[in-house]
Amino acid sequence: MFIIIAGGGKIGLHLIRALLAQNHEVALIERDRRVCEAVYREYEEVAVIAGDGTNPELLVRAGIEKADVMVAVAGRDQDNYMICKMAKDLFGVKRTLARVNDPRNEDLFRLAGVDLVISVTSMVSRAIEYEIIPHEAMTIFTWHERMSVVEVDLPADAPVVGLALRKLDLPPNSLLAALWRKGEALIPDGNTVLQEGDEVFAITLRGHEEELRTSLVGAD
Repeated sequence: MFIIIAGGGKIGLHLIRALLAQNHEVALIERDRRVCEAVYREYEEVAVIAGDGTNPELLVRAGIEKADVMVAVAGRDQDNYMICKMAKDLFGVKRTLARVNDPRNEDLFRLAGVDLVISVTSMVSRAIEYEIIPHEAMTIFTWHERMSVVEVDLPADAPVVGLALRKLDLPPNSLLAALWRKGEALIPDGNTVLQEGDEVFAITLRGHEEELRTSLVGAD
């Protein structure tokens, strides 16, 4: 794949290293000429353009008309928004990914059609909540604002303990995707019997998280 990265900070540099290791073609647009020179010296196969990624002429120079993915990880949300917006609307790039610094801007990016919005602040907040705050069920990931991955800890009195998956009465458009049991990861099938202490990872449509939780651990 041909991937353009706008922003050569730590995230951008890690991406370049990882993508090249997977044999992808990479171009970088970065304001800081010192960063550009360092990338060029270390990765001669990367096309490096010094300048503002919100400039459509620089996007063309980077080869955006043939790009498979546009990744915007610049330091400012407004820049990442404009870069992804132009990539989609002006150049027809199929996949766009953006870094968002202020979680309040996440919905704006999604409304603009950005395929993957990465908010480091939100991720850290969820990690803290997950690790520190006691919980029975928690939404740990959402995808395109349409699907949720929910993690549920099964207590001894959960109505599903002792039942095989095929006998569960889950909400529509929901499934159990994985289990964490006594330090081991399991991919369940219809014959897998749920046990006390299982950490269940389930997928459901947005809006059905609470219904899914209730079906697994019972009503409060």
